[in-house]
Amino acid sequence: MGVDYSTDIYLPNYNMFARPVTFFPIKSQPAVTSYDARGIFGTVPIDIISMDASDVSDQRTILDILEREFAVLPAQQDQVYIGPDPQGMPDVGTFEINDVATNGGGETTLVLRRIVTKNP
Repeated sequence: MGVDYSTDIYLPNYNMFARPVTFFPIKSQPAVTSYDARGIFGTVPIDIISMDASDVSDQRTILDILEREFAVLPAQQDQVYIGPDPQGMPDVGTFEINDVATNGGGETTLVLRRIVTKNP
């Protein structure tokens, strides 16, 4: 008997940990306006060891989404605003989707790059 990861595993986690987001489907659906959804926001550490053995640390910002909640999945160059969480977490800002990767079990990870505007 198979396991329905989307329903049995991911859905309870999204019900607990997901926060509201707004997608701007610039590339995936150019004729569609923004729409609200939800996702699990996080960061993943990256350590890069150079040739001289020095260590450079960075992070990769991600948003996991449940595929069953989307008619059309977001694509690279779409944008997403991660707003305040109802449990009190502040808004995170607006990001461009840099990469999209499915895990094959009903969840897609969006790799994000923050959109920063220059102050005049």
